[in-house]
Amino acid sequence: MDILEFAMKMELDGKAFYEKHARNSTDKELKRIFILLAEEEEKHYHFFKAVKDGDSDEASKIITSSTSSLKEVQNIFVEMTKSAEKKTFGDNEQATWLKAMDIEEKAESFYREKASEEENEEQRRLLNMIADEERNHVHMIDSILTYLKFPEAFADSAQFKNFQSLEGK
Repeated sequence: MDILEFAMKMELDGKAFYEKHARNSTDKELKRIFILLAEEEEKHYHFFKAVKDGDSDEASKIITSSTSSLKEVQNIFVEMTKSAEKKTFGDNEQATWLKAMDIEEKAESFYREKASEEENEEQRRLLNMIADEERNHVHMIDSILTYLKFPEAFADSAQFKNFQSLEGK
């Protein structure tokens, strides 16, 4: 299996993971984030399909459109921090998000490794673009993990302020 086929399968597996946890989530904001991440994984699948088809312009366009999802998650975080509802989260929620973090970190590492091995400059650029997307997901999930531990204090945390300043980069 070549790298693009493998990457497409990896992204579909990530989508299935997020969809499963969206169905099982009882927290409406976290459910929305799972759904957004599933949509992102599907975009990544189409990104790799475009790369495989030799359409680097389409691949670039797909990744560029992903920054709107980051903004949407930032808005969800604002809603979460303004909510008067007292929330508590258990070990299962944390374990799920830790697994999500692991998935995103492995994807980023894999894409960076493949980019460093790539001789074609355009292919290297595209692989680094998708790795950057995975890095954004890592930051997002890291913020979620912090929120799960300290929901009441999260709005005042440096973690929240750093996440709010991310602009898809």
